[in-house]
Amino acid sequence: MTYMTRMRFLPLLLALPCAAAALDPEPLTFEKASEMLLRNNPKAAAAARAADAARERVAYGKGGLFPKLSANADYNRLGTEPLPSQESYSYGLSASQPLFSPALTAAIRSAKASYSAAGAEYDRVRSGLLLELRTVFADLYKAAETIKLSEKTLRRRAENAEMIRVKYEAGRENKAALLETRAALTTAKWQHENYKKDLRLLERKLNALLGRSPLESGPIVPLPEPPQPPETMDGFSEALARHPSLRSAAADLDKAAAAVDNSVSGMLPDASANGRYSWNGSDWPEKDKSWSAGVALSLPVFNGGRLRSDLAASKAEKARAEASLRNIREETALAAENAFLSWRQAWLYIAVAGDSLEAAGARAWLLRRQYLAGQASYFEWRAVEDQLVAAENQALAARRDLAASYAEFNNALGK
Repeated sequence: MTYMTRMRFLPLLLALPCAAAALDPEPLTFEKASEMLLRNNPKAAAAARAADAARERVAYGKGGLFPKLSANADYNRLGTEPLPSQESYSYGLSASQPLFSPALTAAIRSAKASYSAAGAEYDRVRSGLLLELRTVFADLYKAAETIKLSEKTLRRRAENAEMIRVKYEAGRENKAALLETRAALTTAKWQHENYKKDLRLLERKLNALLGRSPLESGPIVPLPEPPQPPETMDGFSEALARHPSLRSAAADLDKAAAAVDNSVSGMLPDASANGRYSWNGSDWPEKDKSWSAGVALSLPVFNGGRLRSDLAASKAEKARAEASLRNIREETALAAENAFLSWRQAWLYIAVAGDSLEAAGARAWLLRRQYLAGQASYFEWRAVEDQLVAAENQALAARRDLAASYAEFNNALGK
């Protein structure tokens, strides 16, 4: 290739790394995935729309406290044969204002309680989805690291198989050892393919959560390392008090209390002010005007005992809601404590897995050299090699379990 030809292709060659970098997918962070989850997941969307509907019902209930103004018009044509027909018109304005309406106030309280329950339900769904997303992120990181570890194990198994083959052909090793190393290599290849399949299934699970195409794939940014858990969970009491389950149970109690007030309102008077101004007659536009203004009052006198029974049922429902709130408070506290203890246990196990891996690595290194020097049998060396592989996988599983337990604890707090 001449100098001029090389110079002609130089810009294209320089652009190739940039184009390749542009094609590489950007690693997905947990923050970006959370935004996609809450925007695209149908469960989150349904819970958000339910909260929106409950908020509008509160506004609808409050509207009953304001004056109502309406315009009305009427036109009639009446006639008998052979006399000419007659026309009549009427139009005007009417207004009303509630003065004393306990039922309306109780309805507004019930709507507010329903809105609080809908908000708590959205937070519960959000917390559950974020827990699932964190778990998938932890599983994806473990799966990717397991594949890297499997590649190292595969290379080591291949080296071992080749070494045993040479020793067998030289008459320094038995056939059982040769067959076992070949079986271990074949098993490692099979396991490596399984790990790749598991990674792909987890990517599809992530895509389903985020509302993406099932065929999408790409790297993720690992979750940050969980913090060290404190000795006790006293510092999390305030967060636990805002748990969606507790807020939902409290809203249920408020709704039951509003139902009691509504039942009581059926025994109380209801008062409203009203007024009307109208034009009517047989000519257009009308000149005859009329108006009216007054106050309306109604008081139930006898209703066959229905009001008393409704009040008794409402009080029983309120007592049920109070008992349910106490029960949910205890269950939530126990679940949070269990999750906290699991988090501490997973944190402490990281040190156990790390020490075990370091010890297994040292044993494998020593036994390999002893075997090569003829100071240890193949079966002793094989057992230590298997222990090293198990310790490596155990260390990866411990990191995954720590991330999952921390996510479970956050979910137990309702975050």
